[in-house]
Amino acid sequence: MIRDLRTQYRDLSFELCRVREDYNDGGLRGMLERQFGTVQDVIVDVFTGRGLHPTAGTIVPQSGTALGLALNNEWHITEDPHIRFTTSAEGRASANGFWAVGAVSHMQFDWYRTYDVGSLRMPQISVAIKHFDLREMPFFGLGNQTSRHDLALFELKETEAPLLVDFPVAYGLTFSGQLTGLQAASDPSGTFVNRFSESSAPGLRASTTHVVPGLIMTYRSPDPLYGLSGEARVSYEAYQAVGGGAFSFDRYEARAAVHYGIEDQPFAAATFPYVRALLGSSRISGEANLVISDPRSHNRVPFYLQPTLGGGDIHNENWLRSYTDYRFRAPSMVAYGVTYERRLIDPVGVMVFAQWGKVGEHVGDLDFDRMKHSIGFGFTIRLGGRSVAEFSFAWGGGEGMQVYSTGNTNNAIGFGARAAGTVGLRGVF
Repeated sequence: MIRDLRTQYRDLSFELCRVREDYNDGGLRGMLERQFGTVQDVIVDVFTGRGLHPTAGTIVPQSGTALGLALNNEWHITEDPHIRFTTSAEGRASANGFWAVGAVSHMQFDWYRTYDVGSLRMPQISVAIKHFDLREMPFFGLGNQTSRHDLALFELKETEAPLLVDFPVAYGLTFSGQLTGLQAASDPSGTFVNRFSESSAPGLRASTTHVVPGLIMTYRSPDPLYGLSGEARVSYEAYQAVGGGAFSFDRYEARAAVHYGIEDQPFAAATFPYVRALLGSSRISGEANLVISDPRSHNRVPFYLQPTLGGGDIHNENWLRSYTDYRFRAPSMVAYGVTYERRLIDPVGVMVFAQWGKVGEHVGDLDFDRMKHSIGFGFTIRLGGRSVAEFSFAWGGGEGMQVYSTGNTNNAIGFGARAAGTVGLRGVF
């Protein structure tokens, strides 16, 4: 740990010296001509990589801006076999009373390697523990036709301890097994209790404990082909309730994304230089996400473990941005999206998007009839090659314009060399 703190201090001192030299060699104009490159390096070293860092961002949507500290370390590298062991611990709290603490470790082994086009992948084990104390979470009822006037608040406390084993196969395919311990408790407000019952909000006052084994298969295209790339993920999780009531259920998830980048086409510069100049570093993406929750006989899915659509969800995923956060909730959901992204002036990018989605009690409810929709645009800010903050403006659905923002500096960058197949740490939350 002391070694990584010394490395952090050395890197930061070096970058500050570069900023001073750039300023002395041309003043503010000199730094502008370099597109604030040296200043960006300082910001990256302050907020990311090895060592102790301040963190800023959100915990969950509507938690407000949260500040905290993160400690990132690469503990050791051993030979025969080669093992890389990286960890991150973080605590964060907001002025609204939301707080979270957690730690995550990644261990990677090179006794088995698979070579995909442009990358080297190895087996990995990830272990984590996280606790969230979410003071005021909104609930509008279950289903796709709820009213904003039914808004009620509840407090959610959740502790999660996942163990994940990733085993890469070939051609971008990875099989994973996981085992998660999950404890969650709901504390509804007086308005919540007066407005909803156990039948309309299962697990109204429950404190549940689940053991969740699962299987996951993921695919990531190794290299763009004529500008096309993509990824897909399918998973099965068995939520076995071991305390708190009859709340056992199975969950199936499937998601896919396809990307088309102009800059990734080898013929674009020679054949269509005017198109490349117009679009710059841009990408068009299409996404789909499906979640199916199947309660077992005489069991139900607790309302606080059901997926949501609208703004951001508890995992900070953004679907139907023209609605307020957590707007629609049900055991199952489906969502689609199309996005155009372009990098403007580093580190700022712009995006335009359209989204459709729907929640339902049963799989048959997830058809294309009366789907909710959103359209809008937004801006992103990147550090170290990854997006750390996002702001969007969206319309659609008859509930006015919604402004959405999210961010997490500790998710900015890993401190392992990914090109060499090492573990990159993406933050705790």
